[in-house]
Amino acid sequence: MLALAWLAGCGTTQFETESVIPQPLVTRIPVVVGVHVPPAFRDAVYREKRDGFEYEISVGKAQTAGFDRLMNAMFTRVVPVGSLEAGSVTDAEVRGVFEPVLEDFSFVTPRDTGTPLYAVSLKYRINAYTPAGVAVDSWTFTATAHRRAARAGQGKAALQQAASLAMRDAAAKIAVEFREQAIVRGLIEPSAPLVEAPAQPPPP
Repeated sequence: MLALAWLAGCGTTQFETESVIPQPLVTRIPVVVGVHVPPAFRDAVYREKRDGFEYEISVGKAQTAGFDRLMNAMFTRVVPVGSLEAGSVTDAEVRGVFEPVLEDFSFVTPRDTGTPLYAVSLKYRINAYTPAGVAVDSWTFTATAHRRAARAGQGKAALQQAASLAMRDAAAKIAVEFREQAIVRGLIEPSAPLVEAPAQPPPP
């Protein structure tokens, strides 16, 4: 009964995840890339019925904004493409096309753990293609975060914050590890010079 109280007795928990990804402090990779964001990623909504509760968590808008922000900070130029095959015809300088995929969204609540913690886990895959749309590589990684509900009735806010922080963890993994992944090594030589990213104004 106490565990249920953390969700304030609400039969439906519904919210949109917020993007809390800061401007990444990374050295820009001197490559022009295409990015194809499929509708399943852009409009992703996680739905689940569990223990008499219904959950509807919109993640597409926030994760798309975060991925766009990262790509534009990490590469010389990013070209949105309408399909995986459109890279070469959209822009002759495109060296490859990236496609983000959300493979799994999962979470636990105090009812699951016996603690006041809400935890979220996100499993992502980034696919890499040639400008003509031929698959060349992919990178899968998992991001996690948790948040404590200070008192009963704040479960929805804690779960929302945990989801946003998990996306921030995913962004950090991309910013730190992306250059060393095979999908990037296939686009640039290991000795390729790096270009300092221009200074960005602080967010409002």
